[in-house]
Amino acid sequence: MNAKIKRICALLKKEGLDGLLLSSAANISFLTGYRSRDSYLIVSSRGCFYLTDSRYTAEARKALKGIIVEEYDQGLFNKISQVCSKMRFKCLGFEERHLNFAEYKRLRKKLAASLGLAPTYGLVEGLRQIKSAEEIKTIKIATKIAIKAFRFIQKRLKPGRKEIEVAADLEQFIRYHGAADSSFDIIVASGPNSAFAHHITSERKLKANEPVLIDLGVDYHGYKSDLTRVFFLGKIDILTAKIYGIVREAQEKALKGIKPGKTCREIDALARSHIENSGYGGFFGHGLGHGVGLEVHEEPHIGKNQDKRLQPGMVFTVEPAIYLPNKFGVRLEDMVLVTKKGREVLSGVLNK
Repeated sequence: MNAKIKRICALLKKEGLDGLLLSSAANISFLTGYRSRDSYLIVSSRGCFYLTDSRYTAEARKALKGIIVEEYDQGLFNKISQVCSKMRFKCLGFEERHLNFAEYKRLRKKLAASLGLAPTYGLVEGLRQIKSAEEIKTIKIATKIAIKAFRFIQKRLKPGRKEIEVAADLEQFIRYHGAADSSFDIIVASGPNSAFAHHITSERKLKANEPVLIDLGVDYHGYKSDLTRVFFLGKIDILTAKIYGIVREAQEKALKGIKPGKTCREIDALARSHIENSGYGGFFGHGLGHGVGLEVHEEPHIGKNQDKRLQPGMVFTVEPAIYLPNKFGVRLEDMVLVTKKGREVLSGVLNK
């Protein structure tokens, strides 16, 4: 039993649970060190069971040590019931965020009436917030690939090219440089499309003298990166230059304020207040950032209602923005590691 699973077992004991059924692929991957696909994990101090189907059984048995791999050839919920009966569980926890209601009903029907089912929230996610040295190393590689991709694409941004063509170039580049995939659908937003925070990359053609916002992340060995840059084709008008400068200054203020002990809301306020004082508070609606790791959006969340305190080992984005409807938007997003004394900007600075 590895150290991560031991910590979860200790939490289960405090919660009065005999075991925990995990259905989140990210949480299972974190605890086992094996990239989970369409599988479930039952964790308990009496033994751990990885439940999967015939597509992954052989591979999982080869990769997982100290964990029993069970193939659910007679149905997943039958197998869960069999394991619980075998282990004589009295109360089984489940992830309320990840087990949908239909699955819950089917599970409840298969389990013994005497076995309690208890919802849990954030047991594994809490451990995932603080990255290990190995996790940080992997995230740094994912970040470097994204930075290389930006440098590559900057030379290929020309009027007349479609947004989707630019995205396709990026997809090919990151895979050739070691990424398994993009962290999410790459966003290429040109001109007025950049005013939409999560624009769906379209067939619109890039035009001269307008901004091009690109939001890009890569998946490297299961860990993600997430960066946003704004490029300009030709001349930059006065308003665009002004907005870009405000967003850049807001980000710098937030970055300088990051250190252990600060609350997430305090970091958000550093950037948000600068944007508000510049007269554009109504054009920055989302939070300042979010954790990045096995998922591209995870804890901690950096926002105006978040009281969590920063700790060394946390990795998150800092992405202030101003979106002017029907005109353009500017968002600058970098990834930061909280260190013992302050912070390390993992993505450095690019086109600032």
